[in-house]
Amino acid sequence: MITISPTHFTEIKEHGTEAYPEECCGAMLGRRDANGAKVTEHIVRIENNWEDRPGESKHRRFAVTAEDYKALEAEAKERGLTLLGFYHTHPDHPAEPSGTDLSYAWPFFSYIILNVTNREPGQLNSFELNVDTEKFEPEEIQVS
Repeated sequence: MITISPTHFTEIKEHGTEAYPEECCGAMLGRRDANGAKVTEHIVRIENNWEDRPGESKHRRFAVTAEDYKALEAEAKERGLTLLGFYHTHPDHPAEPSGTDLSYAWPFFSYIILNVTNREPGQLNSFELNVDTEKFEPEEIQVS
């Protein structure tokens, strides 16, 4: 399970609305509670570094670079937090992971996906990669 505050939820929705019709992406920093659930304490926007090519654009793809990842880990360490995972939007598409999302996924991270249709935020879902099946499993997301 991952918990995000209403403020963080609003930040993700605003980021998705601003980036529309392209995908936006960002990261969640936080801690694990006594039960092992992820609790988000800080949201970090990431520039969508996807390099457009024929048939694939920022409208359907996002990229987190190695430099982004290193900066996120450094920021988490500086704040005394852990990198919990990433969020991104699916403009005009369901909040379900794509094959591309799966191919870039790392285990143990949460992957929050927000549907944005006509600049309006919609469904929010979270997933975690199952290392045994190499497939995404739905993850409970709590906004509180």
